[in-house]
Amino acid sequence: MPHTTYSIEINRPVKEVFHYLDDEENVTKWLSGLEKIIPITEGGNRVGARARHVYNENGRTFEMEEETLAYEPNRRVKIRAVGDAFELTAEYILTPLGDRTRLDFESELKFRNFLLKLIGPLFAGSSKKRIEQDFLRLKALVEGA
Repeated sequence: MPHTTYSIEINRPVKEVFHYLDDEENVTKWLSGLEKIIPITEGGNRVGARARHVYNENGRTFEMEEETLAYEPNRRVKIRAVGDAFELTAEYILTPLGDRTRLDFESELKFRNFLLKLIGPLFAGSSKKRIEQDFLRLKALVEGA
């Protein structure tokens, strides 16, 4: 089961970085393949909130249902996303560094079918590269805002 960690420093205050993690429209600007987020529950992002995420990967559309497991504004968000092929748990931790922010990311991917369990580890390198590209895109967006 691929476990991934990634850290990046962003030259903007925590509040500005968190806005790009928390706002539906902003997330689709930096997270690869994510086309839209459709809330399932009312009341905004909070512990227990759920939403349907629609992705397009190489012309193939798929959906995942996401639930917020932890929510501390400007500090931490933890989610679980479940789709047909896999389940993902991801956590974002923001640490203020004066006018900068360190964003730490950790995820655990569990494949839900036998074939993916066998070949999944082959994608670990490309998955890490994609995460890095997403966070570099996030950094560019926030710093350019």
